[in-house]
Amino acid sequence: MVKNNSAMKKNNWIYKYFTEEELSKIQSALERLEKNTQGEVVISFHRKRSFTERLYDFHELAMKDFRRLNVHKTKLRTGILLFIIFEDKYYDIIADEGIYRKISDEVWNEIEENLCRHFREGKYAEGVLFVIESMYGVLRKQFPALNTDDEIDNEIVIN
Repeated sequence: MVKNNSAMKKNNWIYKYFTEEELSKIQSALERLEKNTQGEVVISFHRKRSFTERLYDFHELAMKDFRRLNVHKTKLRTGILLFIIFEDKYYDIIADEGIYRKISDEVWNEIEENLCRHFREGKYAEGVLFVIESMYGVLRKQFPALNTDDEIDNEIVIN
């Protein structure tokens, strides 16, 4: 589900980076990941930092979103946030402790590097889809699906 935190008109900026079809593909990829793994993934897109957000460094903002979007509230601690601020060219993947214990920083750093490469080439949808598919591959091995409910919405949040 694509969720806009403000009126849709205010968030038209997202169409500079994605078409409706691309957003649908991203949503479908998220649903596939969550259906077949224990991962609970939320994507948070920001155009730029607000005036007050400039008081925080980028990682602090990502951590605030991690908590605000309840990514940390899963029984098995398998939440993941993909946090992107487009105009500031900042990308972060934050994995909760259940995942962090089994999957090293090097894996996430490599995924982020590939995202940066795609974004430098202007391939935003391909970059996000690459991240989701990479997460899927990693999580499927370490965190195969259990017969549990979806604990948090697998959503794209447009801020």
